[in-house]
Amino acid sequence: MSKQSSAFIFTLVLCAALIGAGPVLAQAPAAAPAAPASTAVALPAPALVPVLSKFSLTIYGYVKLDASYDTSRASGGDLAFYVMPREAGEKDDEFNFTARETRLGLELKCPEYGDTRVSGKIEADFYGKGGDANTPVPRLRLGFVDIANNGWLVRAGQDWETFITAIPKIDNFAYLADAGALGLRRPQLRVQKEFNISDDSKVVAKVAAARTIGQDLDGGGQDDGADASFPTAQYNLTYESKLFAAKTAKIGVSGHFGRETMDTVVDNQVVGSDDKDYDTWSVIGSVVLPVTEWAAVQGSIWKGENLDTYYGGIGQGVNTKLDTSIGAIGGWGQLVFDVTKDLNWNIGYGIDDPEDEDLNDKDRSKNQILFSSVYYKLLPPVTLIFEYSYMKTDYKASDDEADNRFQGSVMYTF
Repeated sequence: MSKQSSAFIFTLVLCAALIGAGPVLAQAPAAAPAAPASTAVALPAPALVPVLSKFSLTIYGYVKLDASYDTSRASGGDLAFYVMPREAGEKDDEFNFTARETRLGLELKCPEYGDTRVSGKIEADFYGKGGDANTPVPRLRLGFVDIANNGWLVRAGQDWETFITAIPKIDNFAYLADAGALGLRRPQLRVQKEFNISDDSKVVAKVAAARTIGQDLDGGGQDDGADASFPTAQYNLTYESKLFAAKTAKIGVSGHFGRETMDTVVDNQVVGSDDKDYDTWSVIGSVVLPVTEWAAVQGSIWKGENLDTYYGGIGQGVNTKLDTSIGAIGGWGQLVFDVTKDLNWNIGYGIDDPEDEDLNDKDRSKNQILFSSVYYKLLPPVTLIFEYSYMKTDYKASDDEADNRFQGSVMYTF
């Protein structure tokens, strides 16, 4: 394990120890095996030792093992974004085992200050860049502080995109990225306000300034998003109400606007600064609709340009050969059935469809996925998951590719 990985894990554990829980209970080590009957010594039961602090701390997360088989090579391997082109004209199947999705999180709360509440969250998994199959690298997922007062909320840190309203329930950890679902997580400063309409209905308005994460397409050694010199604006306006069931329904309109700026580079030298701008934007409509206590419909549709770092356009944002942003439309939909309190079944579809005129030959021109998953709670903390998906990726002026993916998982939640 690298020094950076060791430091990250040590810091996370140290936070838990120092900030403490109010109370967090830690169990003492298990007793050693009993001695033979003739010399047995009665040992006291393991004690629960409280760790106290002025703040409240909740530790949460899960341990997860994923096993997957793909009939054709998919981008990502442990997770599938799209189907790769054939090598030497032949499909290349593969099998993967990983525990990288294992997650650890801390929820922090401090005493209220009048009507003001302050809380925070830190969450990490092991999908960081680098590392090996059995020595993965930790990665920050979430890290933010909330300040809430009388319907207002300010969130500062790294969180899910402000424009996300619905998240698919799927075992493939790609979450339909590059296959119909926009967005991930990024640093941002968000302001949120709730407007109550009735006891069961409200409108939630959110706006945020978020980091524009781009690439270095011009080769000038600078992130093209940072080179734009201003953050991306994100927004989300959602109506929430109990329409058909006790669970809350959501209907939202959201999106973003930002820019990437490129320099002119010749022989690895910048000869012109901030010469070209490429806007990135999206408009999204989303719904989460519980129809009964055990069945729901959810999904999103969207349109936009230069969406590669938002996992749209099948990972393609700017075509430097044609000197244009790549436009795309897409979306996803899913039926969710809680058959019993221990059994959940889902079926869904996603599509990401870039504009063909913005692409070069052999670029990815359409990506579709049809998937179904079953979650079974074997024990209160242990869930078994099985998922089948069929993914088809089209390539402009080239052969289409298809993959049948079979994935099974064991998840222990704490």
